Amino acid sequence: MTIQEQIQRDVALISENSYLQTQLYDFLRLLKANMPRKSNVDEVLALAGTIDNEDTQEITQIINEEFNKIDGDWN
Repeated sequence: MTIQEQIQRDVALISENSYLQTQLYDFLRLLKANMPRKSNVDEVLALAGTIDNEDTQEITQIINEEFNKIDGDWN
């Protein structure tokens, strides 16, 4: 039996058992929490300087207006 076939078989078994679903959910949540996070700093910095000042001011204004609606003055 291939790994793919075994996984399909296990998924079918789990889909029929709510206790196993809960256990799998908890395990996957823990597994994801312990995974190293991929940094995107280089990708973000590669975009530095690609937005002109006018667009930057517009974006800043929109952010301030929307966030101030949520929780008072953000300035």
